[in-house]
Order: sequence, then structure tokens, then C-alpha cells
Amino acid sequence: MTALKFSAPQALPPGRYPASLVDIATGEGKFGDFLDWSFEVEDPDGRGKTISRRTSTKTGSGAIARVLVESILGRSVQLDEEVDLDALIGKVCELEVETNANGYDHVVNAMPIVPGGTVTVDDMAF
Repeated sequence: MTALKFSAPQALPPGRYPASLVDIATGEGKFGDFLDWSFEVEDPDGRGKTISRRTSTKTGSGAIARVLVESILGRSVQLDEEVDLDALIGKVCELEVETNANGYDHVVNAMPIVPGGTVTVDDMAF
């Protein structure tokens, strides 16, 4: 017999977490092209956990993809600048995570890791 066990998701407590970008996958959905951003974070018990955020490929000033890129780069992107997303793999930022209505992690914001900020690169365990 093959069985599936259904259990509650193990969401992180809401808060800010240092994160390392581990993958960006592309896809196409009914609303257009998208990017799946996967980050490795450390849970409060020190265990690594992968969390992700799906974004559109839009790059306007309010676009989540732009917020993620600028947070990882630690600077604003310039008009007509082209960023190699593969070059961002392994780089770090700080993610603000909440728990969604279904009990899963939801990345709501991203910030660069800056000297003297909430989280420093030295806090990263990866």
C-alpha cells in the first residue's frame, strides 16, 4: 500500500530572517511569465529551511521582483540596466516572513543586509 501523510506546515515565526538565494526558476502561467525565488533561511532552532516567493517578471518601481533584486544587490537598479539573475545565486539579503492564511511561510518584503543593520553577513550560518 502507498500512503500519504498529511500534516500541518511548519511555518517560521513571523519576523525578519537572513537569507541566501539558492535558485530562481522561470515558468509561464495564466497571468504571464513568472519567477520562483527560493531562499535558504535558518529557523529559530538553527535548522536550514527553504522558503520561496513567486513573482511576475515585471520590473517597475513597485514590482516584487525588483525589490528582491535590489535587496540582494544592496543598491537600486538603474534605468535600462540588465541584471544576470544567475549571478545572484548564493548572495544574501534579509527577508520579512509572515504566515499566510493556510499556515505557510509568505515572503512579504526584502531588505539588503547592511553593516550595523538588523542582520549582518556574520549572522549567516550558511
